[in-house]
Amino acid sequence: MSVLYPMRRAASKAAGPRGDPPAARGGGSSAPELLRDLQAGARPQAAADSPGTGPAAAPRPGEIERAAAQKARSARRTPAAGGRSGYPGRPMATTFAALIFRPAEIPDRALSQGFAVALGGWDVAAPRLFVAPLPGVPGYAAAYYSSGEPAGGGDELDHLAELFEDELSPPVAVLDAAEGLGHAGATIFALVFSEEVVHDDGWRFEASGFVRHFVREGEDGLEAGVETPDRSDLVAIDADLPETATAQEERDATDRAIRPHRGSTFLAAELGAPVLGALMGGLFAPERRVAVHLVEPGPASIAAEVERLNRVLRREDGRGAKATPPPPVRGVAPPATYAAFARAYDWADPADPEDLYRELAIGAVEGTLRFLREDELLGHEREPGWDAAAARQLYPIARLSGSALGGGAAQRAILALGADGEQLWVVRGGTSAAPAGPTFGELLRYLSLGWSRRSDAEEDLIGALMLRARLRSLGG
Repeated sequence: MSVLYPMRRAASKAAGPRGDPPAARGGGSSAPELLRDLQAGARPQAAADSPGTGPAAAPRPGEIERAAAQKARSARRTPAAGGRSGYPGRPMATTFAALIFRPAEIPDRALSQGFAVALGGWDVAAPRLFVAPLPGVPGYAAAYYSSGEPAGGGDELDHLAELFEDELSPPVAVLDAAEGLGHAGATIFALVFSEEVVHDDGWRFEASGFVRHFVREGEDGLEAGVETPDRSDLVAIDADLPETATAQEERDATDRAIRPHRGSTFLAAELGAPVLGALMGGLFAPERRVAVHLVEPGPASIAAEVERLNRVLRREDGRGAKATPPPPVRGVAPPATYAAFARAYDWADPADPEDLYRELAIGAVEGTLRFLREDELLGHEREPGWDAAAARQLYPIARLSGSALGGGAAQRAILALGADGEQLWVVRGGTSAAPAGPTFGELLRYLSLGWSRRSDAEEDLIGALMLRARLRSLGG
């Protein structure tokens, strides 16, 4: 599993307010620049101190040890023939990562957005997230994550370990999303567990910080650690056995030696109930799947995003909106999401009659954007070349023009909405259509965040929006 850019809070502040893009702010690299650096083989660097970007991210406690252990996991993993694991005597290995939470504190929307933000810079095309009850742990449920990669398509344990060790890990991003939804003060527990090798990594996350207890295979054998924001301890574990010990005696002694240090042992003490067995049971009894989205699709979500944008710009919902639905263009009816947008958007703000969104940079949406008025939509009935776009069931929604900072290099283009009402396309000359990168809802959230004073959690979200859009626009 390859990581394109595991985001850090200090390096993710990649979008500025309206008329104040990253290049104008002078702080750090934009998401596209970071991706270009990575594709060229360069190591991404955190932004230096500058107004609006914050300090460069310092290494967290235990980061060097984690890197060594990560390397060791890849080198040491040698499953035996017949599907048996590298841990002697184990049957088919089980590997999983799960969050443990109170459903009243963590709604599904927080899970969806949090995982999407944490995965913003990772090359994971089809992440899977499902929720199951934990009957043995009253009041709690578990959310199980996997990359969705086919068997043999990558090293799932390495991906899970790296993802959950990242500074912007899923539990951190889920807590941020929950707070943004009005659920402050929640606590989340997490476990990354594998029988493929010895790996039992338990965490407790809350607004004040985290505590971590783990056992894993290091370069020189088994090791255990405890980590907090201010402390990182790592010790070797050695089960002292005579050379004549049997395989069973070795397994029993190893289990006794590592049991007090296991992440699952730590979580059992925190929750007052056996956790590992409950998680194993929930793994095979999913209750529901949660789609991973930065912004939810659908007309209701689009209407909410437009209302958010109106609040940010101090506008009025639906001002100047037509009483009738938007017209079809070359026989293509407007998607329901666009109809919801047209009803809620402020088309007649007297303080901003031009209604231009300048210096945008999200995926292939670059330059200045203006949403099309009804007479401009009808103009596409006569525009040469739009037949090809109409044949692809594309519906025009906005016009893109060049960037003032870029010297007007960007060509004029039309931003069009696909028949699914979610995917955006950049159409040039009515014939050439390329993925824009962001979805319709993601573009609207980007606009509202770009014109806002952002919190750390919102910086993480806008960074994820830009990274994910860039990946899609490049065909990823």
